[in-house]
Amino acid sequence: MQTTGVKVIGNEVYVSISDTHVCKVSVFRGNNIEDIVSLRSSPCTLVWGSYEGLLVSSSETLYFVSGNEARPVLKAKPGNRFWHGVEVDGKVFVHEYGEPPTGIYVSENLKHFERVVTNKDIDPLSRHFHYLAFDRSRGILITSLGDGNVVRVATSQDYGHTWKPLYKGPWQFVPVIVDGDRWVFGFDSGIARGGVGIYYVEHDKWRFKFLRPTKHRIAQFMSLTKFDKYYVGCLGTPTALVVSDNLTYWHALYISNSIIGWYGRAEVWGKKIVAATDKGLLVFNLSDVEKALWEKPFLIPYRAYLDRIKGLAFTVKRAWWMLKL
Repeated sequence: MQTTGVKVIGNEVYVSISDTHVCKVSVFRGNNIEDIVSLRSSPCTLVWGSYEGLLVSSSETLYFVSGNEARPVLKAKPGNRFWHGVEVDGKVFVHEYGEPPTGIYVSENLKHFERVVTNKDIDPLSRHFHYLAFDRSRGILITSLGDGNVVRVATSQDYGHTWKPLYKGPWQFVPVIVDGDRWVFGFDSGIARGGVGIYYVEHDKWRFKFLRPTKHRIAQFMSLTKFDKYYVGCLGTPTALVVSDNLTYWHALYISNSIIGWYGRAEVWGKKIVAATDKGLLVFNLSDVEKALWEKPFLIPYRAYLDRIKGLAFTVKRAWWMLKL
């Protein structure tokens, strides 16, 4: 079995566990674990959650789980799935991942979802959406897209109905977190070995930090979150949980090479950080993070000369689309 998702709601921790043909959703309350529902499809992950219930993606179906009941509310294309969700002014948005076209869907009641846009509407070269986030102070919905396309990041100020490209270029991302006056993106690049992109919102400027793992070829971010003053990242390749206080050097909290297709996600749980891993649910406190920062870095900066040249070639090859989109 594989722990594929985690979601913190209040003091409770919900997890999704995938077996060969079954997905199970459970909750930790104090020292007790309680199974909520079992779904006859796998893999599964927790897309979004609140006190109203959970949105769980199992195979190509999105379920609304409340109490001990699971009700299907949305279907993706066969073979596709739903990956991330975000609440925006009382509306819940989710995005589809897989073969194109994939959609972003919105619901006001968690019963009926409406598609507001497809990845092809934003960038005809794109394959699918990668992530959704929301800057509440500015009222901006943010999405990242891939693969091999031009528009890597787009934004919307009208609840997803119209989108404007924010970044066009070679560097590809999955996660984004809103961090005050900047947005931080984790690399998921087929060109660079790894890194983070930082967008300074008020100045409309980008900065890229190219990072490489010390013992692996590439580092691909699956999720990012902020814990106290520290950044916590889940890597899918290699499977690892890493922390940083400056976005430049990242130190390992957990490393494993035993799992493929990890959905890596960590969430803040009071004064702790909780992560779903192949070893089950792992919990770290602030002292664990600070101790890790004293260890040798797992991700370090590199100059990326060859990768930058490859990125330039990527841009030149798609120059017409760069100008058109």
